[in-house]
Amino acid sequence: MKGPNLLIIGAAKSGTTSLHHYLQQHPDIFMTTPKEPHFLINNDIGKDRIPKGIVDKDEYFNLFDVIDSYKYKGESSVMYLAYPEITIKNIKKYLTPHVRIIIMLRNPVERAFSGYHHVKRYNMMEDLTFEEAIKISEDRYKNKHNITPASRYLHLGNYYKQVKPFLKQFTNTHVIIYDDYKRNVNKELEKIFDFLNIKKIDINTHNKYMVGGWNWKNNFIKKIMRKDFFIKRFLKNIFLVRYLFNKFKFIFIKLFTKPSPKMRIKTERWLKDYYRKDVDQLSKLLNRNLNNWIK
Repeated sequence: MKGPNLLIIGAAKSGTTSLHHYLQQHPDIFMTTPKEPHFLINNDIGKDRIPKGIVDKDEYFNLFDVIDSYKYKGESSVMYLAYPEITIKNIKKYLTPHVRIIIMLRNPVERAFSGYHHVKRYNMMEDLTFEEAIKISEDRYKNKHNITPASRYLHLGNYYKQVKPFLKQFTNTHVIIYDDYKRNVNKELEKIFDFLNIKKIDINTHNKYMVGGWNWKNNFIKKIMRKDFFIKRFLKNIFLVRYLFNKFKFIFIKLFTKPSPKMRIKTERWLKDYYRKDVDQLSKLLNRNLNNWIK
């Protein structure tokens, strides 16, 4: 049984969900459901860290047990980038050496803030302000074994040390800058098709995925909207309820959510200083001036 030969490895909150779904439209590409099995790191970082992460090799490889007409079979576990040593070790152990790797990078200051609000929306354990959370995120992660890697808000934006090992170990690695992707998604998709050496086709990019910029109005609504909340699980099994929710989802979200607050100017300045050296090194590594991220 063969595993994937295409990996989108991160960074988190950098457009990987939309890319995963867009690539699914190509007849030469199969992308898994679930999007993020995280098999290549789950056993090493701790089985309880990533909810619904796959730890069994056979279960992982079964995700790709589809017809052989696909040139590429891929998955998009966004935490792989944050653990380069573990991921590279297990790619070499389990997958083909010819695996194609796609990396998407977003302004690390924006990524940290977006990542915080994403965790806050879906994780009851995040009860700190952004300023409080970024100060303790690494200590909290190291000392609590059930803390998700997604809450490593600062670490996940230290791209230079994460990207460099992949570029060194795998020649078939393609890096996308989120700014370019957002500005002209079709152009970036064409570059990916060239990278994969497959036919360029028109992709429907009208659907939006994992759109942020909002929070639940209160913790009660947040609690009942969690995937593992028993009432939600029960109601989702009732066809009419599921139909009505999907039909009126945007009205529901408007009623029970509020816009996320903007980042404090002082915090933004601090983050730009924090990432300055890393962005400098990354710019040289990619031969691309990314200093607009930290101006």
